[in-house]
Amino acid sequence: MIFTDEAELNLFRQAGKLAGQVLEEICKAAVPGVSTWEIDVLAEKLIRDGGAVPTFKGYRGFPCTVCASVNEEVVHGIPNKNKLLKDGDILSLDIGVTIKSSVSGKERDYIGDTALTIPVGEIPPRVKKLLEDTQASLYAGIKAAKKGATLDDVAGPIEDIATTNAYGIVREYGGHGIGYTYHEEPFILNYRTGSKERLKPGMVIAIEPMFNLGGDRVKVKGDRWTVVTQDYKPSAHFEHSLLIMENGEPEILTRRPSEEI
Repeated sequence: MIFTDEAELNLFRQAGKLAGQVLEEICKAAVPGVSTWEIDVLAEKLIRDGGAVPTFKGYRGFPCTVCASVNEEVVHGIPNKNKLLKDGDILSLDIGVTIKSSVSGKERDYIGDTALTIPVGEIPPRVKKLLEDTQASLYAGIKAAKKGATLDDVAGPIEDIATTNAYGIVREYGGHGIGYTYHEEPFILNYRTGSKERLKPGMVIAIEPMFNLGGDRVKVKGDRWTVVTQDYKPSAHFEHSLLIMENGEPEILTRRPSEEI
């Protein structure tokens, strides 16, 4: 979708800002001994206290506010009271924030979607580098996401970082457009496909690279949600929502308060 109404764009900005704030806050709670369920409860409270609702809760039947994925879990991990974080884990937290408004004349949803992977205590140097490189690939994709850029222009620098460092690239999942619903076209993969589809001013998109320390292949666990690497090696996931601008760099809607880019 293309958004031109400034009031609507400001609602996306508000949703994105709150998403970034909440994500930063819940990361502080991710310490050894804390359950992913406790983090989920905190996230829902912060989102609702901010005047919004959790995008993910109830979406296609997902039961929680955040996707909390640990170690070899790539995405869509379900928070659990019995899943306690321990020193040496990595934790991917993915959240969506929805602001409901009738500014357009009918009640619509305005969404901010963001994710990152953090260490819990001390992690091995190779895993730390996986996190750093995956985040760097997100920023490289963002830098390329200018008016007129093709989807391959965005995917290319992400793929290059993965290839240079011999990471597996998750190929079944990727970024997406955001409109009045959470997942919209275009589907933004993290590797080149030959796509010539171009980004246009007023588009809101989410870019979200996912790199594995092992191979590309993933599978869905028996809960029908949690995606894990087939070789059970660690995976990292970073995401921001962006507004494609008429001139210059895209506007990062979900930037965290202390994030430096």
